Amino acid sequence: MTKILLSFIALFASSAAFAQGQSTIYSENFNNGIPTGWTQLNAGSDGGFLAGSSASLGTTSFPISNPGSNIVATNDDACNCTKNDEYLVTDTMDLSNYSVLHATFKSFFYGGTYNNATEAAEFKYTTNGGSSWTSLGTINPAADWESQWIDVSAACGSANVQFGFNYQDGGGWTWGLAIDDFSVFAPYNFDLATTSLDIQSTLGLNKAPFTLEGTIKNYGGSTITSATLNYKINNGTAVTSSLTGLSIAAYDTYTFTHGTTWNPSTTGSYTVDVYATALNGTTDQNTSNDVLSSVIEVVTATTDRVVLAEEFTSSTCGPCAGFNTGYKTLLDDNNVNTENGRITSVKYQMNWPSPGTDPAYNPEGLARRTVYGISGVPDVVYGGSNLPTSQATIDLLMDIPALAEIDSEWSATGGYIQCDVTVDALADLGSNVSLHMAMIEKEISHNVQTNGETTFYHTFRKFMDGSNGHSMGSMTAGNTYTHYANSTISVNSTPAQGSYDFWVGTSNMDIIVWLQDGVTGEVLQSDYAMFNTSSVDEMDNLARFISVYPNPANDFAGVEIDLIDRSDVIINMVNAMGQTVYTEAQALDAGTQKLNFETSNLSAGLYFVNVNVNGVSKTLRLNIAH
Repeated sequence: MTKILLSFIALFASSAAFAQGQSTIYSENFNNGIPTGWTQLNAGSDGGFLAGSSASLGTTSFPISNPGSNIVATNDDACNCTKNDEYLVTDTMDLSNYSVLHATFKSFFYGGTYNNATEAAEFKYTTNGGSSWTSLGTINPAADWESQWIDVSAACGSANVQFGFNYQDGGGWTWGLAIDDFSVFAPYNFDLATTSLDIQSTLGLNKAPFTLEGTIKNYGGSTITSATLNYKINNGTAVTSSLTGLSIAAYDTYTFTHGTTWNPSTTGSYTVDVYATALNGTTDQNTSNDVLSSVIEVVTATTDRVVLAEEFTSSTCGPCAGFNTGYKTLLDDNNVNTENGRITSVKYQMNWPSPGTDPAYNPEGLARRTVYGISGVPDVVYGGSNLPTSQATIDLLMDIPALAEIDSEWSATGGYIQCDVTVDALADLGSNVSLHMAMIEKEISHNVQTNGETTFYHTFRKFMDGSNGHSMGSMTAGNTYTHYANSTISVNSTPAQGSYDFWVGTSNMDIIVWLQDGVTGEVLQSDYAMFNTSSVDEMDNLARFISVYPNPANDFAGVEIDLIDRSDVIINMVNAMGQTVYTEAQALDAGTQKLNFETSNLSAGLYFVNVNVNGVSKTLRLNIAH
């Protein structure tokens, strides 16, 4: 399934002005299951909310990460049943003697949309046994466990309060909701916490100095009108910034920008601590949540990230048709597969669901599916991770600095394709990185389908170095790495399933290049390879096809050329030092001709084969390996 993150909007009431310390009224960690006295309303056919471990309650498409203890969860992905208005309800609490209370719990909730159904979750209360419910706030969606903190003062003053975790699947097949560590308590009067620091975990000195921005949140009962914002680097002297003219009501957040930038002088690992003091001129009553610490790795340089989006889809998948309409708009809005775009796209067509007749499916697409363990379509992997499909996800990944720069271009003579790639390592990338070059068709409309789709975009056809890619060896900071690959393509207006044939060919082709860590699966950087048009038009008027074979070569190599007319052909081969090691000139007849030459006496390494046809040249690369 695909997931779309939604924003969280909630309103909270001001609390009393008198000082008070925090006291817990109710708490439950679910380690012993669903508590006695708790009930369920409108439970699905699977029993609704169940208790147990995250592994036992999660599924492949709704994988609940382990919070370290047992949880409760309702899983719509596993059930695919009616969960339009499902409640897990607490036992009755007497809150008649309280005027200000907050509730906190951890939630695992995507808040996603699938096939036009959007799931929702709320935290509510009732004072009449569930005859009517009042919402206290929406449950904030996130990609992992999220701490929720909600003002429940509206429920105070009643002796018959029950709280309810409400899940709604939007009438479709969506994901679910998991809950852990629920408590209700009276808050402190002054309790301000740093909740986020908007800075990446890896920064480049080339981007310094850095502005420290983030959010602070008022978990106390008094409105905060002034505070001092502090940061420390490696537990050094605090750098302070005065915040005045504030009005941070109970449970409100404030976005801060520290007045003094951070300008590290050298590369290395830094611990950045951010915290607020002097709340309204007095002390914070809860120091346990004051400091937010982030470990930042500063490297020599970083660059902008180009996000790789890999979709797994099929022309026999009903939900794929509706999903792909919105997905195309999302990609186009981000200038997908263009020279200056920040996102690249490759789509692998699968041979399921039934009848599984998609002709664009082939074994290399299957290999890519296996890498990610994809079990359902449509599904999109962003930057090597299975994340929700949304602009927010793309923006999040774009904001992560990249530690490599890729510059790539490709050329074609007939069906012979060559792609040249240069990679600059801005940091130590290790020895597990592979380079992938995917040849795709920009747009096809001949794909056999049963789901109503008529046009297919960014359709994968073939890898230039195979599905495992090319191992880049040990990549260290400051070094430049080059690689090239060549391949031949065939054009067939009706490709058979399992083949690597193209419907249209080079005029409709793009090449997408990316670096991927084979251990973590992270895509470190991607690139849209530019088409090199130098001499292409002229050579196309002389030869339909030029290639070198085999590549790499051992004892013998050759040039194969398909001439349109009888032509004068000159072949020159030079080594990496520019020394000519072979030359030959012949007048060749029209049609396919082959010129073979011995390479057994040449040293292993990279050679450049220049083929000149009636004064027009094209240079190919040949790798000799003995």
